[in-house]
This record gives sequence, structure tokens and C-alpha cells, in this order.
Amino acid sequence: MELEERITRLEDIEAIRMLQAKYQRCLDSRDFDGVASCFTDDASSSYGNGKMSYEGKDAIIKFLCSVMALSRPSTHFIHGGEIDVNGDTATGIWYLEDHLVAEKYFVELFGAAVYHVSYKKINDKWFIFHIGYERQFEYVERRRLFSLFSFHKKTILNKKKKENPEELGPYNRYFYENYLNKRKKK
Repeated sequence: MELEERITRLEDIEAIRMLQAKYQRCLDSRDFDGVASCFTDDASSSYGNGKMSYEGKDAIIKFLCSVMALSRPSTHFIHGGEIDVNGDTATGIWYLEDHLVAEKYFVELFGAAVYHVSYKKINDKWFIFHIGYERQFEYVERRRLFSLFSFHKKTILNKKKKENPEELGPYNRYFYENYLNKRKKK
């Protein structure tokens, strides 16, 4: 492999690492326009060992909006990143460590999974073409006293509640209207 090819390969690997990190960050901060910008229009998903499978970016983002309520703060940490680039396509294997708090149900979830992701390069930019994970384990703990848990008033999630829907992109507006501030429909 020539030096120029090796440099291009390393640049592609770094761009994919940045893309995957953006996906995780936008997911936890409930920036669904940011999440959507990570996907091709014809992307597919198979979350939770394939139990939650969707075709097309719109279906994937609407599903994520439905499960990422603000009342359930989350963290999704990815580790590793075994990335294999082959021209304008690539695959990645990532180790996921996640933590979810469902205060309404007095539940905390701790889990680990392995993401399998396919990427496409379109006009010199990488996108997620398929994403899915297989659970390695999931530990759910019921709590009686959740009084120790509270949001800091300046968190990203609390700021989301104050956003003006007219200033949002299409996916953030969808989340706002359907899951964040439900309004009675006439």
C-alpha cells in the first residue's frame, strides 16, 4: 500500500471514529437532528439483538425519539473501534456500555453490548448505513428511594424543555412535539 493510500485510510478511520462519537453524544443530549445527520437516507437498524429493527432514516429517528424521553437520562459509552475500511464502505465493531435511569419507574439499567455498524462514504463524507447491537448483559435494579437522583438545572436535557419549536430542525421538532411537550390535538 502506497503512502497516500495509507494516509487516506487513516483519515477515513478517524472520520468514522468522529462520526460514531457524534452519534453517541447527540443521542444522549437528545439532539435528533444531529443523530439524523449521521445516517444515510436508506439506513437500517437492528437494536437489541434485532428486536427493534427499522428501515430508513425517518423510521430510525422516530423510534429513537420514542425511547429517549427526557425523563430517562442516559449515557452510552463506546470503547474500542475495530474499523475496517474497504474503499467507500467500512465496518466497525464497538463495545457499548450504557446506563439508563427511569425515575418514573424507580429503575436503573446498566448494560453492555457490541455494536456492529456499516458505513458508507458519500461525496467524501462518512455516514452510518446500518447500525445494530447485541446485548452482552443487562442489569436492572429497582430502587425505592430516588430522592438522591436529581437533574442539575443547567443540564442539556432541562434546556431542551425550553426550546422554541419554530427554531428547531425537523427531527428535534418531532421530538419536541411528540415526546417532550405533548399537546392536546384538536
